[in-house]
Amino acid sequence: MIVEKRMIVAAPINRVWEVLLDPKLMAGCVPGTESVEVLSETEYLAVIKVKISFISARFKVRTTIVETRPPNYLRCEGTGEDSAVASSMKQTSELFLSDQGDGSTEISVKGKADILGRLGTFGLSVMKTKVDRMWIEFGDNLKATLTPAEAQTSNASSPSDRLAR
Repeated sequence: MIVEKRMIVAAPINRVWEVLLDPKLMAGCVPGTESVEVLSETEYLAVIKVKISFISARFKVRTTIVETRPPNYLRCEGTGEDSAVASSMKQTSELFLSDQGDGSTEISVKGKADILGRLGTFGLSVMKTKVDRMWIEFGDNLKATLTPAEAQTSNASSPSDRLAR
């Protein structure tokens, strides 16, 4: 399965780069991440839970950063498996960051994922729908991570404000 996604975040390119390379912050952004272990500066082991249709899988994913060109480009590869549901995955991703000139950054992702085993029996449309949902959730989580805490507090509306709209 080939995946190409884009989003613009309201944060400078250097801040986005910093978050992308922080495994603890990224763990909070990637949907389903239950834990992350730093093996080296370029290698991580994460446990990610994914549910597709009626099957829940808990993948142990080993990700390696293969190439970086700070703060514009990152390429990584990952493999994972869940023996309980007899499924495995292999993925490669390229992330491109582009300064938009107004303090925001465009993130473009090109990726390829191979899903084998029970989860691989679901059709491409089911898998793409799941990827689309995960991308939206990832984007929301990343934007929240990039927003300073004081801005989140001042932007929060009270329940009565929401009812008045």
